[in-house]
Amino acid sequence: MRRVHLAALTAIVVIGAVATGCQAAGLGGDATRPVAPTTARAPAPPLSAAPLNGGPRVTLASHRGKPVVLNFWASWCEPCQKETPELVAFAKAHPGLDVVGIAVNDLPADSRRFAAKMRIPYELGVDRSGDVARSFGATGLPVTVIIDAEGRVADTFLGQIRRKQLNGYAEQLGV
Repeated sequence: MRRVHLAALTAIVVIGAVATGCQAAGLGGDATRPVAPTTARAPAPPLSAAPLNGGPRVTLASHRGKPVVLNFWASWCEPCQKETPELVAFAKAHPGLDVVGIAVNDLPADSRRFAAKMRIPYELGVDRSGDVARSFGATGLPVTVIIDAEGRVADTFLGQIRRKQLNGYAEQLGV
């Protein structure tokens, strides 16, 4: 009997630790995560991606001077589909920062259909190989990278991001 109680207690502790770890990594919960202190922020890797709908290449350099919410997504990714309406609403409500989306490992035609369906108003690029996403540390989707106005990474959020979290980032970046 004592062994059963110990096993149950161990299972509860493990489940609690996993849940807490997932929330801390941005994989759950609605808590606003703090951005890295200015002195601890590393420069964002260079970004150059083909535009989804024509025009010039998508670069971070073209956004220098404004904070950027850089979202890596794919049309086939269910959490990406769920977070996109929140990103669209956030982008419309926060003209003081730029939202940029990069479609990763997705067919451009599928990405364009998804973007049109969701009425995405922000700049979109294509990363067919996944190399750009990997340079930002993305090993899965979705991933959202918060970049300050000086081009430094303030935080990397793994998993489906929510409006409350986006608003928290905007507030911390003074937007």
